[in-house]
Amino acid sequence: MLLLFAVLGASVYTKPYMPPSVAQRHMEHWLIEGARHVAGEVRLRHIRNLEPFYLKRDYQPIWLDSYQLRPEARELLQLLRETAVDDWRQYGYSLETLERETLRLSNIPEQATAIEVLLSDAFITYAQQALNDELLPDTGEGDHPIRKVANIDVPSISEEEVINLLHEAVRQNRLNDLVSSLAPQHEGYRRLRTELDRYRRIDRSGRWMVMPADLTLAAGDHHRLVPYLRWLLDEYGDLPKGALNWLFSSDKNALQWPAKDEVVDLNEVRFLFDGPLRDAVMSFQQRNKLEATGEIDEPTVKMLNIPPHQVAQRIALNMKRWRHLPENLGERYVMVNMADFHMNLMNRGKSELDMKVIIGKPNRRTPVMTDTIRLIEIAPTWTVPTRIASSYLLPKLKRNPAYLQQKGFDVMQWRDGALVHVPSQDIDWKRYSARYLPYTFVQRPGKDNALGTVKFLFPNPQDIYLHDTSQPELFSLDERALSSGCVRVEKPRLLAEKLLRSQDGWHRGLIDEAIDHNRTSRIRLKDPVPVYLMYWTTWVDEQGKLQIRDDVYQRDLVAGAATHASL
Repeated sequence: MLLLFAVLGASVYTKPYMPPSVAQRHMEHWLIEGARHVAGEVRLRHIRNLEPFYLKRDYQPIWLDSYQLRPEARELLQLLRETAVDDWRQYGYSLETLERETLRLSNIPEQATAIEVLLSDAFITYAQQALNDELLPDTGEGDHPIRKVANIDVPSISEEEVINLLHEAVRQNRLNDLVSSLAPQHEGYRRLRTELDRYRRIDRSGRWMVMPADLTLAAGDHHRLVPYLRWLLDEYGDLPKGALNWLFSSDKNALQWPAKDEVVDLNEVRFLFDGPLRDAVMSFQQRNKLEATGEIDEPTVKMLNIPPHQVAQRIALNMKRWRHLPENLGERYVMVNMADFHMNLMNRGKSELDMKVIIGKPNRRTPVMTDTIRLIEIAPTWTVPTRIASSYLLPKLKRNPAYLQQKGFDVMQWRDGALVHVPSQDIDWKRYSARYLPYTFVQRPGKDNALGTVKFLFPNPQDIYLHDTSQPELFSLDERALSSGCVRVEKPRLLAEKLLRSQDGWHRGLIDEAIDHNRTSRIRLKDPVPVYLMYWTTWVDEQGKLQIRDDVYQRDLVAGAATHASL
């Protein structure tokens, strides 16, 4: 009997084994005869290169260990899910079939080998998209020609090159490294992955529902939807830890809410809008940039009624935005999040300086880009761009020719190859139009200068830079998409001081003196600083809270109208 139990016990823990000859027979089938109907429905996209790849391996799997998924396969599936869930495009991973087949993976060689070839086929598609920068959102916009962050002009990565990468990774036993390298390794990306899994889990639970738009609740109120609200905010991570302990100990149905027509006693403790729930509502409001009252009101209900699968879509799209950034951001860098109207000067992973920013208007959107701040101009002049001169300045001059003198502009014109000063009072502005305006306008340093007191330059084809403003009162507004494309910063003198810290002689007193005397100074930084202009409508903060912001530029709309993307 002891021997029998030992044999039975050993059999329980013995991993099912697929003989190489069995694997070869079924792999040959899927890669030769059955390549058009893998798992009964999928036509392999890369069969021309897959079959020779497996032929060199005697048709042995790389993603499966007999009948179990290897860690590399699980990581690949995770990457495919988080890429495809936003419904941004047709990705071509056959993910629905892969998900179904992996969920029912068993000791059937035909099914297991079908999963193997589907994973390889999906890997090649995904690797090409990742390596060829096809997964970068926010590019190619009409208002600003956008230079991709990954802007090196190189030929596209071919199927053959991906197969070579795959072959070498398998040969060196580094397949997991190869798979992982195709996704951003930034901590911000990993944090969003956790939140994506959270919202997909809530979506799949089937418990989420829409609440009445006119629902209002405050601490001390009783309502039949309080248990649902408590469950939802607990799932979202807003309910304080331990806040449910007393409920679970006293009432197993504490997180069960009654059906619409069910008669209940609202005096039961589970229907009470209590202090912890008020704190949870306040947390939800804060991370959604709502007024943090701790009460359920119309804006809060509207945000709570956004389906979790739509939030998951936005998270997935924002994860792609991390692909714009280099793997190493630098020890010290400037990070602008346009969607949050905020900027941080980061130093060794910590914020050295933070401030509000003003970004481009919706019809003059600030582009997503990276560059390096190399120059600082103190008490700058402003040469008015042609489009602003013709569309904004000329109409003002037709109404008020004295505007130039009032705001400190000089009028210049090219004559005999040289730019010469032209007396503005001698010009009849009504003679000119947006199509023909042969003058250049330069605003002198001073309190009315549109660039303010300091300009931070990172020369680029879009003529985008950071600068001060002559309208600091605009920083008191919540929505600050107000500029013509450049980024206006709230604390320009302090930022200049921080960036010039290693520059001989350029201390705060000298900066202030140059500004106060309108003495234009152009300083080349000894230590150039990377600058990243990004657009994150969702991100996870240092406290681990998912932050969600309005899509002021409507860049998330590529996913907004998508069908239910949960997988």
